[in-house]
Amino acid sequence: MIQVTVNNTLQQIETDSDLEQLIKELNIDTHGCAIAINDQIVPRTEWKTFVVTNDMSINIFQAIAGG
Repeated sequence: MIQVTVNNTLQQIETDSDLEQLIKELNIDTHGCAIAINDQIVPRTEWKTFVVTNDMSINIFQAIAGG
């Protein structure tokens, strides 16, 4: 098990999880979402291959259009 922070909440997850698995484990609706790992946006095309490691800070937020 490893620990990551998701939206300021500490979570314990299985090792060797990819970002897509984490999202499914946490039952997060990703429609219109963006994800930043350690303050860097991870493109949706990389979620399946992006490996989540210990002590990562993950922020999941809704993309909002406006001006």
